[in-house]
Amino acid sequence: MRILHLSPQNYTGVLTLFVRGHRSLGHESNLVTFYRSKNLYSDDICLNLPFVGPMEWLWALKRLVKSGSLRVPFTGTSERIFWSPSRVERVLMAMRDLAWIPLIARARRKHGLDDFQIYHLEGGMSFFRDGRDVRRLKAMGKKIVSNYHGLDLRMRGAIRPVWEATDLHTTCEFDLFRRFPEIEYLFLPFDPDRMPKAAEKGPERIRVCHAPRIRSVKGTEDIVRAVENLSRSLPVELVLIEDMPHSEALRLKASCQIAVDQVASGDMGYGVNSLESLSMGICTVTNLSEAYREFIPDHPFCLVTRETLEKTLRGLVLDADLRKSYAVSGPPWVRKRHHWRSVAEHLHARYRQMGWEIGD
Repeated sequence: MRILHLSPQNYTGVLTLFVRGHRSLGHESNLVTFYRSKNLYSDDICLNLPFVGPMEWLWALKRLVKSGSLRVPFTGTSERIFWSPSRVERVLMAMRDLAWIPLIARARRKHGLDDFQIYHLEGGMSFFRDGRDVRRLKAMGKKIVSNYHGLDLRMRGAIRPVWEATDLHTTCEFDLFRRFPEIEYLFLPFDPDRMPKAAEKGPERIRVCHAPRIRSVKGTEDIVRAVENLSRSLPVELVLIEDMPHSEALRLKASCQIAVDQVASGDMGYGVNSLESLSMGICTVTNLSEAYREFIPDHPFCLVTRETLEKTLRGLVLDADLRKSYAVSGPPWVRKRHHWRSVAEHLHARYRQMGWEIGD
């Protein structure tokens, strides 16, 4: 089989692992991205399309026109929230489409983008917001998978023509899995063998790292405040990891003894940040809702809320044995739940259930 992943960017390097998983099972697979990720994760086929990406002028323009991707209409209900652009945004998107049409047509010919059987649309996004390309693929008999990473549905909303054309909706986000009956849960693929080990001997000051992509989503201000308060009486310091190449972020993370993922929402739980620190053998702190804890009862996390964060961190800083007990439980759990090969096997078993793939 031939499987194509299409994404604006290679989010946290995860999409490379999906492709590797398909290939390890004997299938052909490629990843096509619109633009290079800010953290310089490796690309397969990057089209370097204009008028998209992390450029500051583009974000300023989105804020000016009140872009639908920057709103936060998510209510916590199962109601479908669809992308609803302003009139100005529609005009700008139409202008972008005019620039993209010949570039994408050329890419289709050059890379054989019509020659795959299954198309994974990361974030439920295709090249065109009106879904013309997805409708074309469906007319050709192709199978469509939409994989949601979280903010796409929480902030932007689903893109209606893509949502309606999708055969299989998946997510690694527990809150989306609980709220949308159509969406199936898929553990995030991860490669623990590429992670450095945490420093065996810690420094005199306990280092607590936090690596937010969007601060408001992670509760970053609460985390910063808690560590700063503790630093007035305890040998502890905060290592804030932001806006740097992934290799440098991993180096800094490996020098820490505690990692705090997020305290903002228990249903958001954890992501690649946590998988990295768990694999390194670092005590990893996050917030998990009661439902999430029931879903993964064997989890290795040290659990907190906004209210308990400072007290919990104090206990971890003062008790090396407690930190170690959390740290040693991380690596085997990541291998059991998140190893990229096991995620690929699960996904292809789902293909077979849907009649897309012939196999045992």
